[in-house]
Amino acid sequence: MEMELPKITQPIQAEFELPLSKSMANRGLLLAAIFPEITLTGISTAKDSVLLRETLDAYAHGEVHVGAGGTTLRFATAYWATREGSSITLGGTTELNQRPIAPLVDALNALGAEITYANTRAQAPLHIKGHQLQGGSLHLGHVKSSQFVTALMLIAPTMRDGLRLEWDSVVSQPYLVMTAALLRSAGIPVTLTKYGVSIPHVEAVDPVQLVIERDWSAVAFWCEALALSVGGSLTLPGFVDPSNQGDSKVVHYFEPLGIGHKFTEKGLVLSKKSVLTPGHLHYNLQGEPDLAQPLIMTLLLKKIPFEVHGLETLRGKECDRIAAIAEVADALGIELETGEAHIKCSHYPDRFAPISRPLQTHNDHRVAMSLAPLAFQFPITLLHPSVVEKSYPDFWQHWAQLV
Repeated sequence: MEMELPKITQPIQAEFELPLSKSMANRGLLLAAIFPEITLTGISTAKDSVLLRETLDAYAHGEVHVGAGGTTLRFATAYWATREGSSITLGGTTELNQRPIAPLVDALNALGAEITYANTRAQAPLHIKGHQLQGGSLHLGHVKSSQFVTALMLIAPTMRDGLRLEWDSVVSQPYLVMTAALLRSAGIPVTLTKYGVSIPHVEAVDPVQLVIERDWSAVAFWCEALALSVGGSLTLPGFVDPSNQGDSKVVHYFEPLGIGHKFTEKGLVLSKKSVLTPGHLHYNLQGEPDLAQPLIMTLLLKKIPFEVHGLETLRGKECDRIAAIAEVADALGIELETGEAHIKCSHYPDRFAPISRPLQTHNDHRVAMSLAPLAFQFPITLLHPSVVEKSYPDFWQHWAQLV
């Protein structure tokens, strides 16, 4: 399937509601599955959240398919490992099954779980026999995905001895702060430091409704669109300050790129403002890797020299996101320096090369949404645009309001 996006030359003015945070909703869904006293203010319509909800409600015996969501697989693995009497085989798409899961499986088994691999390699599908875990203390070393720690934190209250984790380093720590905040909102004590977390055993919680915020990572694509437009403003209802989401830093990251923001009765208002073109920008996105695609695409199209570090997790996402950025840069005639955890650009051509072929979205929702604002520079064609349903089902309906 292809989608043609004509060039947009007029100022943009629109108001629409962004989706609920998939990250917060998925954490809330898992807590609500463990503690019936917990309810949520809203349910994310993102495909990943829908699949997680179905997975948590699945029959406790047989095969369970979780689709393409890494969070869904990791959270469901932790959940079913604690379900007394369950016996399931958990897996997803071919691409998902190839994503890292062994560090989580090793940690769960060390805490008393019974998880084995359906194949000889350390990949999903997984055979899981559920029972109450003993818990206790565990050292994780260098953690390459905060989702592994988050999954353990969410099930920690069910463990007989609670959970005490230590690590040497962990990427995307703001996501652990978000997890800790939700646990505390549910009445579950959490002690979180830079190098560890401690959560006691909890039998039950008092009835509570957890607040699921609007998705700050989705704001990034509209900051990108506005920064590349000739002007205008966007009103995004429902956003509050402060937020439990680390991605709320997005409005500050886009300030040097000409995006102003303010909070009003209607919510978050983004506007384009005149700024001097920065000479060189440096970012470290280790805590907010989901902002990388829209931020870097904006820097490229505005021809701003930059270095972005902290991208350790990008090559292991739905696709190799560093390679996806380099692919678009190459199509534009831009030479990038890329590594395992950084992207650097020092020089730009006088004119971008025309993009004459359809652009690949690589089955990655964030790649697709970050490519759309190229239409403020020239008409483009995207392949498989429906992949946005993974986190933002209404993205193209909202995009249509700009045209």
